[in-house]
Amino acid sequence: MAEQSEPQFGLAKSLLYSSLLIFLVFGLAECSVRTWAHYYRESAQKFDPEAGTYVLVPGRHRTPRGVLVINSRGFVGAELEPPGDDLWRVVAVGDSCTFGGGDDVDTYPAMLDVRLDGREAPGRRYEVVNLGISGLDSGLALRRFRSEAPPLEPDVVTIYLGWNDLMKSDPLGQSRSSRWSGAAGLLDRLWLAKGLRKLLFFHVRPRLRPPATGPESRTGRFAGFRPDVYEENLTTLVGEVRELGARPLLVTLPTVVRPDMDVAALREARVVFPYFPSAYAVGDFLDLLAAYNRAIERVALVEQVPVVDLAARFEELPDPRPYFYDTMHTNSDGMARIAAVLEEGLAAEGLLAPSAALARDARHAD
Repeated sequence: MAEQSEPQFGLAKSLLYSSLLIFLVFGLAECSVRTWAHYYRESAQKFDPEAGTYVLVPGRHRTPRGVLVINSRGFVGAELEPPGDDLWRVVAVGDSCTFGGGDDVDTYPAMLDVRLDGREAPGRRYEVVNLGISGLDSGLALRRFRSEAPPLEPDVVTIYLGWNDLMKSDPLGQSRSSRWSGAAGLLDRLWLAKGLRKLLFFHVRPRLRPPATGPESRTGRFAGFRPDVYEENLTTLVGEVRELGARPLLVTLPTVVRPDMDVAALREARVVFPYFPSAYAVGDFLDLLAAYNRAIERVALVEQVPVVDLAARFEELPDPRPYFYDTMHTNSDGMARIAAVLEEGLAAEGLLAPSAALARDARHAD
């Protein structure tokens, strides 16, 4: 009896089956990482599939950063004020720079609330609602605003966003002019890619070599860069704020980084750089940040929205380091400065005056 030969696969089938196996393994890993990141990473934060963004879990949550205080409506801080015609509500849209330590004291919305309450405004109550969540980029923040802001009936909405777009999104994926923008944008949405980038560029890279400093650290690669995706999200957010009958106020992005910083100064200020190969240099990083701030200014100009140039207000300081605890996150003193600058900007733009309530009154009349 002739010996039966084992089945043989051709090269094409072998490559096909190998590709399918690799796809299944990576797909399972992506689903596992995504599930952990959405639902189990933090007790105070969960992903809402219906809204397509993160929400906060009411209660007191102990974390390595301290105790997070989330009210029954899912916002940082104390319970909301009872509604009424005398209530003037400011909603602060933002990321970790707005969320702060997750309490009702050391965040700029909480400090702004105290400052507004101290103003002489007979017959008027002020409230600032902290809509920030750590990790939100402009797209996630837009979806959070859509799901949470309408019932709040805000009079004014401050928009302080952009750091997660800048730090965690490859510039190729932000620019519509790049031929690789689609592929780069897809990678930005993969949690496996996010985790690998953080491992490589946050943990490993600083141990291997320091960032470039001095005049040679500005290569010019971001001189004409335009973060189109971020700019589109800001424009959409401004439009949806107005649809609610509220007034938007844009805020530029400040940083502790200065052009003359050397490696020792960067380490002392706990500066971290973006999670991609480029911009690992003081000059290039500041050019990239300037591109995002130009996007904010463009949206403000095109949409006729007032803007508070927070970046300039920190740049005017002789030394900004006492106000920051890393690249972009401010400490309690920095939060107090932001609150003061915002109060000044709101007042200068007439956004604390009764006339700004006309849009809300018209909405109620419909």
